[in-house]
Amino acid sequence: MRVVRGVDASLDEEAIRLVRAMPKWRSGVLWNKPVRASFTLPIAFRLK
Repeated sequence: MRVVRGVDASLDEEAIRLVRAMPKWRSGVLWNKPVRASFTLPIAFRLK
């Protein structure tokens, strides 16, 4: 897992923590066989 475009180290750490806390994802499937898949998950922080 990596941060593609970070803003600040503390926000990057929080984004990684949030993704790790998510439920397990289902693997990619192609023709009924599991395949490697990647996904970029956009995370927006709203600071007040």
